[in-house]
This record gives sequence, structure tokens and C-alpha cells, in this order.
Amino acid sequence: MSNHKKSQARNITLIGVVAALYILVGMIPPFNLRGGAVQIRPGEGFNNLAIFNKRYIIAQTIGVFIFNLFFGLGIIDAIVGGLQTLVMTWVVYTVTQKIKNVPLKFVASTLIVSLFMFWIAAELVIFFPKSADGSFWATYGMLFISELASMIVGSIVIYSVSKTINLTK
Repeated sequence: MSNHKKSQARNITLIGVVAALYILVGMIPPFNLRGGAVQIRPGEGFNNLAIFNKRYIIAQTIGVFIFNLFFGLGIIDAIVGGLQTLVMTWVVYTVTQKIKNVPLKFVASTLIVSLFMFWIAAELVIFFPKSADGSFWATYGMLFISELASMIVGSIVIYSVSKTINLTK
């Protein structure tokens, strides 16, 4: 097998593993606090992987799409959440490529991902008002805080992992 085919197989495998981990971690009690304006999803911490390699953009997008489709609010949630994840992780990847300091990459990633929760706030207010926390701003505020918590924990875990595993390859 050529090196190119080995590399493609490795990328596809890593994409599948990360997508599956997102889904699995989201299903483990008590970490499956999800739905509505409070969404503590430990798998959201995997968004930080985008600072290391763009393959994780696809991995996280697939994981979010499948999770939201089967364990979230259905097809609308899967589409909006999937698109939001795709755009948000691409922004994280693009912005953090310009930052040399790894801890600062995690800070940037955490802030970008948390700020992007406005998509989900809009989704909830427009399509699932019973799941929203009242107004757009109240919903966005709760989602921002929830995502910030998930991303901070994820930053610590992913940073620790990155010390022993080269996540760029």
C-alpha cells in the first residue's frame, strides 16, 4: 500500500474515531446534560482538536450531526448544529494557524466556539421555543456559559493528550 493510501486510511479512521467518541461521550450519564439552553456536552471539548489538524473539522461535524439527529431535537437540530460546527471549527482552524503559542490556541478556540453558540440560540428561539430560555439573549447567555464550561474542560483534556500524542499528524 502506498504512503498516500495509508495516509488517507489513517485520516478516515481518525475522523470516524473522533465522531464516534463525540457521540459516545454525549451518551454517558451524568455527562449527557443536553437540550434547551443548558447543554453541557463533554464531546464539545473535541472542537479543540481543530487547532491541530483540519480533519477534525469533518470529524466533529459528523459527530454533532449524528448525535443531534438521534439524541437531539431531530433533523433541524442536526442540520443547524452540523453547519454551525462546520463553520465554527473551520474558523478555529483558520485563526489558530496564525497563533504559535499552543495554550493561546486553546484560549482562542474556547472563545470562538463559545461565541458561535448564537447559531444554536437562534435555532432554539425560532424552531424550538419551548427549549429556549425565553429570549434570544437569555438563551444565548446560557448556551455561551455552558459551552465555555465544556470547552475549558475539553481544553485541559486535549492539551494533556497533545503532550503525549502528536495530534497534527
